[in-house]
Amino acid sequence: MLIGGGHANVQILKKLCMNRIKGLHTILISEHFEATYSGMTPGYIHRDFSLEEISIDLQKLCFNAGATFIKDKVIKLETNYKKVVLKNFPSINYNLLSINTGSISNTKGIKIEKLSKCFFAKPISSLVNNLSQIDQIISNKKNRISIIGGGVASYELAFSLLRRYKYNLEINIFGKNILKEKNLNHKTKKNLKKISYDLGIKEYLGKVVSVTENHLVLDSGEKFDSDLNLLSSGANIETWLSESNLDKDKNGFIIVDNNLLTSDKNIFVTGDACTVEDNIRPKSGVMAVRQGQILKENVFSKLTGMPLIKFKAQKNWLYLIGTHKNKALLNYFFLSFHGRWCWKLKEWIDRRFINKFKFTYNSNMSFRNFELEKPTDIKMYCQGCGSKVSKNTLVNFLNEDNSHSDLPDSSIINTNSSSLLQSIDHIKLFTSLNPFDFGIISYLHSQNDILSSGGSVKTISVSQALPFSEGIIESFFMEYFMKGIKSEAIKDGSIIASGHSYQSKEPGITITMNGSYEKQITKSQAQENELIYLSKPLGTGYLLAAYFNNSELLSSFDFQKLMKWMKKGNKKISEISKSFKSKITTDISGFGLASHLLDICKFSGLSAEIKLNEEILINKNIEILNKFKSTGFENNYSSSVNEILISDNNKLQNILYDPQTNGPLLISIEKEDQIKFEKEFQSVIGFSPILIGQFKKFQKKLINVIN
Repeated sequence: MLIGGGHANVQILKKLCMNRIKGLHTILISEHFEATYSGMTPGYIHRDFSLEEISIDLQKLCFNAGATFIKDKVIKLETNYKKVVLKNFPSINYNLLSINTGSISNTKGIKIEKLSKCFFAKPISSLVNNLSQIDQIISNKKNRISIIGGGVASYELAFSLLRRYKYNLEINIFGKNILKEKNLNHKTKKNLKKISYDLGIKEYLGKVVSVTENHLVLDSGEKFDSDLNLLSSGANIETWLSESNLDKDKNGFIIVDNNLLTSDKNIFVTGDACTVEDNIRPKSGVMAVRQGQILKENVFSKLTGMPLIKFKAQKNWLYLIGTHKNKALLNYFFLSFHGRWCWKLKEWIDRRFINKFKFTYNSNMSFRNFELEKPTDIKMYCQGCGSKVSKNTLVNFLNEDNSHSDLPDSSIINTNSSSLLQSIDHIKLFTSLNPFDFGIISYLHSQNDILSSGGSVKTISVSQALPFSEGIIESFFMEYFMKGIKSEAIKDGSIIASGHSYQSKEPGITITMNGSYEKQITKSQAQENELIYLSKPLGTGYLLAAYFNNSELLSSFDFQKLMKWMKKGNKKISEISKSFKSKITTDISGFGLASHLLDICKFSGLSAEIKLNEEILINKNIEILNKFKSTGFENNYSSSVNEILISDNNKLQNILYDPQTNGPLLISIEKEDQIKFEKEFQSVIGFSPILIGQFKKFQKKLINVIN
């Protein structure tokens, strides 16, 4: 398990992109989908780089590394049980742990009032995420900005802010010590002070003890007006880590040996959160990168039983400090230079590092394969019923979940209905996706079949295909799959009646749903002139194909948006359509929009006239739609294309055949109800339904796409 997507842990994942270890399952836990590279953050602040350029896409990195990514916050580390407790998801056990969470800003000794406009420079992602709020505070009038902390980072931050906000700023730097970094030579310090003086930046020696709404107070009692405060006053570690039983130094940082191992020899800690025994150095992103080079080797060596190598911290390292007008200040031992070539060097070094974690479309990687097991331990996995998961895993989960503790062979379900709806669906796990989220998506995907028939879910049966594994790995996938499913079943008021589990090379979930209905909706009930709506946009098939083919056209921000739509259910939408006596409701799933709409037209003896525009797409970049296709696209195309009239130059035609995972409902609404339906939909759901067309009299083609 890796906690944090810091400069060291990402190097483990990068190595896993090129090496496969049989029997190894890797989980990355991070609060963000992206890891912000601190070296390029000043350039981002003054708009030299985009957010994508300075970010490492952790979900995509995990996909290429064969790892699982979980976006969450750690709240407790229980080393006695080898367990990590998460804020939003179930706890996870580990065999080997690597912590690389960076640091948080040290607020010790500073009273910060709630109304003060105070932002933290650590973790660096916090500063980046709050930049839009800072933009709102900084206006065209003269603003007074206080930077608390007298280190190099404060000066670089001050220079970046001056470049970002070209109008009048008054920037003051406050520090108990000013530029006391041991590795800064005298000339560099002199240059930094001169540059800051020339730019109107003032320095004040003193410890800040209080930050109020409009003022900043020093320990001397001196008070300064301040409109905005940025805390860059040193490092501290997260509460859950400081409360762990790992050995710490006098400043509260985790002590590690020269192998980067803690007092618990199953836990590595790197970066700002640790202090290397007998090798104490200042906290620095440079140090984290250097430690990552040793960490990635030692993690693999510990897994495979090889000797570990020692980390030797360098006594001095290169400083490249961005200043102004595309210039940087270079410091190395006694050398100090300031110029544009220094900025070019800094940019080259930074891009060289970050580009190691960028993946090109459909990149071909050559893998080296290793095994955790000795050859004599390698198992020939059984098939058929012999491939079931272990009974202990199943019993432990059921006991913990307080359900079916007597392990019945079947469940008794009482129902007042003489007729039941029944549906079955199976989807395969997306590589690197949080299995809990996948459980949610699986449930909602299956639920759509019952909703589109006018029913509601009463009971479900679940069959899980877990990856070949044992012990805590098997338990992890079972628990996350089932608790994801259960989180939606509880909302739906449905009962998990029975289940089955087995091991497979293709993990996934099969759900059989039973539902009841008041009036069955069939695909033969469409009426002429009824309007055709989609409950949400389309595009999951080709967007997933693009993302997992490492397309540069999709960022982690695009993936987050995609996940948001895949985790959005259609139950409330179904209830609205029932209230408007919709005669047609069907879900757009694996066969795509064209196939499902064709079925309705065919059985109702009508044609559909539709119009495609960008509102129908989750992602408005049409280049992605025309460049990528899901593996199901061709089959969908060949089975539907002959019944569709569409211009060859219609740029959106591919969306007709794109298979959807938990896609939208297609709903028909009488024309006279259009305004009331759209208003009700917007009020309850929070966004507008997508009107795509209308049913018409039968024509030569069942679907006519108008421009």
